[in-house]
Amino acid sequence: MKVLVTGGLGYVGSVLVPYLATKHQVRVFDSMLFGNSIEGTPNVEFVKGDITDGDALAKALQGQEAVIHLAGVVTDDLVDMNPVYARLVNQTATERLCLRAIAAGVKRLVYASSSSVYGSQEEPCTEESPTNTETAYAETKLVAERICLFQASQHMTAVAVRSATCCGPAPRMRLDTIVNVFSKQAWFDGKITVFGGSQYRSNIHVQDVAEFYALLLEAPAEEVNGQVFNAVMEYGSALQIARKVVMVAHVFGKHITIDVDFTKKDTRQYRMSGAKAHRVLGWTPRRSIAEAVRDNFVWFAQGGVPDPNDDLYWNTRRMKDVVTKG
Repeated sequence: MKVLVTGGLGYVGSVLVPYLATKHQVRVFDSMLFGNSIEGTPNVEFVKGDITDGDALAKALQGQEAVIHLAGVVTDDLVDMNPVYARLVNQTATERLCLRAIAAGVKRLVYASSSSVYGSQEEPCTEESPTNTETAYAETKLVAERICLFQASQHMTAVAVRSATCCGPAPRMRLDTIVNVFSKQAWFDGKITVFGGSQYRSNIHVQDVAEFYALLLEAPAEEVNGQVFNAVMEYGSALQIARKVVMVAHVFGKHITIDVDFTKKDTRQYRMSGAKAHRVLGWTPRRSIAEAVRDNFVWFAQGGVPDPNDDLYWNTRRMKDVVTKG
């Protein structure tokens, strides 16, 4: 299959693209703001371009059979810096992508949505749970998701993935997701700082989510068209996650302290159920939070993150100039 991956050089993309390329011919469309950490991967063509550039996007779509749409302005902070630009990228460009993909004869679209569309809820969210967007970022993801499922599914198979927060190592590593930042603090700083601690977060290993995207490329159309699927490994409170990081660190000979800061609290609660993916597709993630932490530590030990304070590993720091300038 010929597959276009937008934003394919980001955190998830840098794991997904090499995985897809073992079986498919992959074309990556990316701004390359974070460089190209997977350059030279066999069966992969790299195209530099901006997702808001309709002509460049149309050209990249030519000859492709499927699209995995990862590109977007990610994190609440970045969207809040320039909501107009964020809507242009996350919503308008996504609608343009759908229309151009249809025109190009693409047969399947897989859209990267977010667990944030659920907002804070008392029970673990299923795909049937009401959405409750609490941030501008979440709203842009929900609108784009609806665009994909309504517009695209009329003419091609379209499916959306509401992914939990990803964790674990990647060629283009992110250190600003909860498991990864705690891993970074434990390994490099010797102390984990938790704000509040009672807020719940759902997580998934980045390798597992890559495998799920690949599965959705080949799943029967009648099972996925117009559908939303949660992709989640497990959830826990921020303090529970920090304690798991401490336990894994102990195995590596590191004794880590946890500092809980009650002056800063995050009231958002993200808990998800992955039962639908298992019921419909027979898919269950294979890796735990503890395994993601272990994999992070191995990656750090091997020199995968030479300087943990480099902006390259922090989305908001790296992209703030681009976003604010629009």
